[in-house]
Amino acid sequence: MENYAVNLQDKIQKLIDQYTTIKKKLEELQEENNLLTEQNLQLIQQIEDHTKQGQDAGQKVTDMERSIAELEKENVELKKALAGFESVATDALSKLDDIFPDLESL
Repeated sequence: MENYAVNLQDKIQKLIDQYTTIKKKLEELQEENNLLTEQNLQLIQQIEDHTKQGQDAGQKVTDMERSIAELEKENVELKKALAGFESVATDALSKLDDIFPDLESL
């Protein structure tokens, strides 16, 4: 009977040792899991930040393209106005030449 009790005590001790080892390993794995979870959250945040920056840059490009189109339109309008002024100035100079003869020829 004493041998049976010693064997039972050995088996119980082995189970306690296994439990202790498994519990320690579980704690290590939980700690590693927590660390990896934190790293994943940081990576997700970085990805979201980069995505937001990309969207902001895309919006800036769109805004700049719109501004360029407006400036090009204004440029065309200013060139038309300038051409009109040149035409008026040319006509005015022609009329002035008609009204006042060449002073050098006098």
